[in-house]
Amino acid sequence: MSFVWPTSEEIIYRVMRLRRLIAVAVMIPVLVMLGVALVDPMVLSPERATVASMAVALLVVGHVVLFPNVTLETISLSLSVTALVVAMPVIKIVASWAPEMHQTAALVLLVALAVAAMGVLMALLQIALNVLAYAGPTLRLRLKTRLELPCSATVAHRQCALQPQTRRGRVLTGPADENGFFDVAVAANHVQDPENPDQPLIVKVDAKVLTQTEAQHDVMIVLPNGSVTVTSQSFTPTQGGCRVDVIDMPGDFTVGMHALFWITDQQADNLTEMSDIILGQDARANGLAHGVSLLSVAGMIFSPRQPVVNSAE
Repeated sequence: MSFVWPTSEEIIYRVMRLRRLIAVAVMIPVLVMLGVALVDPMVLSPERATVASMAVALLVVGHVVLFPNVTLETISLSLSVTALVVAMPVIKIVASWAPEMHQTAALVLLVALAVAAMGVLMALLQIALNVLAYAGPTLRLRLKTRLELPCSATVAHRQCALQPQTRRGRVLTGPADENGFFDVAVAANHVQDPENPDQPLIVKVDAKVLTQTEAQHDVMIVLPNGSVTVTSQSFTPTQGGCRVDVIDMPGDFTVGMHALFWITDQQADNLTEMSDIILGQDARANGLAHGVSLLSVAGMIFSPRQPVVNSAE
C-alpha cells in the first residue's frame, strides 16, 4: 500500500494511540542532551539543548503521525538525531581548522556528511533493534485490554468473535473441518510485491473455537511456525451498551515483542479497528494504515527504480 496522508481524525488517533512510543522516543534524546548540557555546557549549552529537545520531540511526533507502523524506525530516528545534535559542536570545531575564508563552506560540507552519516546510523540502529526485539526465548504473559461500546453485547459478540465462515473487515475465515479447525486469512496493508503495490500481504493461520457462549468466546490460533496463541473475549452488558474484555496469551512472543506490543498499544488498536466497523465510523486503526517508512521513501527519492516492462508483452 502506497503512502497516504493522514486525516485530522487519524492524526489525533495516532498521537493518542502511540503515546507510549512518543514518550520513549522523546525521553531518550532529551535525557542525553540535557545530561550533556549539565556535564559540559561548553559542548552543548542548556539553551541549545532545550531547543534541540523540542525539535526532536516535534520530529518524533511528525514521524509517528506520517509513519505509524514503523516503531523501530521511530526509535532509531530519535537516537540518530540525538547523535547528530551531540556531534554538532565537534563538527564546528573541525570546520574551524579550515582557512578562515573556507570555514563556512567546510561547515556546510561537514554538516551534509553528518546528515548522511545519520541516515546510515539510523538504518544500522533499526537493524540492531530488530534483532534485539525478535531474538531470545519466548515469554508467556497475558495481555489484557478493555473497550466500551455503545451497542448490545450480542452485536459486539457477532462482530468481534472469530468464527468459521465469516468476513469482518480484512479478516476472512473458511469452514470448520471435522476437528473444528478453520482457515483464517488476514489482509495486511503492506506491499507483498514491490512491482504490484495493489496486492496486499495476506497472513494465513489456523483457528479453532474452544468455548462459545453469549458472554464468552475463546479461540485457539495456530501460527505458521507451529506456536499457539489463545484469545479470550468476554462481553458484558452495561447501561450504555457493553464492555468487551480481551485476554491474549501469545505463544511466540519474546521480551522484545512484548515490549513492542505494549509500546504501540497494539491490542487496543485491534479493538479500535473492530469498533469502527461496528459503529460505521471511518477507519482510524494503525493496523489499517500504510506500512511505508521514512527510509523507504528516502530510497525511492535517492535511488528511483525504472519501470519494469511486463514480460508477457
